[in-house]
Amino acid sequence: MLKFVKRVLVFIIAFGIIIAIQSRDDIYASEVNTDNETIMEAIEELRFYSSYNYQTLTEDKLSQLIVDFYLPVRYGDVLIDWQLESEYVELGTETETIEINSITGYVEVEVLKVTILEVPSVFKGDQVFELLASFEYLDESVEYSYFGTLVPQISADFLGGATYTLIRYFSLFVEGALLTIGISLVGTVIGFVLALFIVTGKTLNIKDFESKASKITKQVIKKVSSLYVIIFRGTPMIVQASFFWFGLGLFGNALLCGLFVVSLNTAAYIAEIIRGGIQSVDSGQTEASKSLGMTGSQTMRYIIFPQAIKNSLPAIGNEFVINIKDTAVLSVIGIFELFNQTRKIAGMHYRQLEAYLIVALIYLFLTYTVSSILRQVEKRLDMPLKELPSSN
Repeated sequence: MLKFVKRVLVFIIAFGIIIAIQSRDDIYASEVNTDNETIMEAIEELRFYSSYNYQTLTEDKLSQLIVDFYLPVRYGDVLIDWQLESEYVELGTETETIEINSITGYVEVEVLKVTILEVPSVFKGDQVFELLASFEYLDESVEYSYFGTLVPQISADFLGGATYTLIRYFSLFVEGALLTIGISLVGTVIGFVLALFIVTGKTLNIKDFESKASKITKQVIKKVSSLYVIIFRGTPMIVQASFFWFGLGLFGNALLCGLFVVSLNTAAYIAEIIRGGIQSVDSGQTEASKSLGMTGSQTMRYIIFPQAIKNSLPAIGNEFVINIKDTAVLSVIGIFELFNQTRKIAGMHYRQLEAYLIVALIYLFLTYTVSSILRQVEKRLDMPLKELPSSN
């Protein structure tokens, strides 16, 4: 178990490094020091143009280049000289004139064309290149750098597309998987704690010598506990999530609301699991504890519950495995767990088959790994594996 915890910590640290690298702020332009207002205006208002439709390239598009583009060689009276060094793109030497649609109509712009020589492979990743511009006006010259990024393109064949999807969006898959495991684990633990209270309420014994108020209180607790189990076992988790989030707007945070739903849903199932575990404890042990002078609460606390929980651990572990799969329904309220991350990835290139095959394999890996760990725990505790049907 200690080795497993260490591996998980190493995995989380490695994932954090990946996210930090992926989420760093990309720099598309350098700083400049000049008091010349004309040059500053040229730098701030300069636009690049796509060769595909002559549309203006924004900074976002400049960071995700997939087609050739044009660089203007002047802005008003400011002349612009360009320099570019890259093995993936090439700067043309001859100027061209293109017509750009503006507010005042079509205007002619003198430009240099930048041609993509080679699209980087997904294994090499994004390729950043520098566009060095020299702005000249009257007797002053100012150099300014822009940065573009050439991105790999998805392959047309299935195997290439699947490889591209896995490598390109690996960090998103990992992020979704970690969130899925986190929600499932925390939801199962909280559900287990809640289940102890629920099953205690359902198994209350009402004795004849008790006061009327005590009897009524216990009856209410038993009814509420039973009603809780009936409601949360009788309705799908996706409906519960929609009710609490879209209906009640619970917590004002989708992630907290999703965790709340998983915990409540899991509590209902684990309560029934533990109740079955209690019933599996030989009634003779209860009689023996009474003969030793133990109260009913002491019997449950020290005799029945420990054995019932041990007998129920395999099924509780299976509930955790089930939650790993069933948390996919939380995508309906906008939580970007593993399934919802995959939906986003699939929509980027409209390549559904590759993305969903990868996520299916990830789910299989997660459930198989957790199930294997649980089996090892069960062997050490000498417990039989108990199958549990899906919560949904």
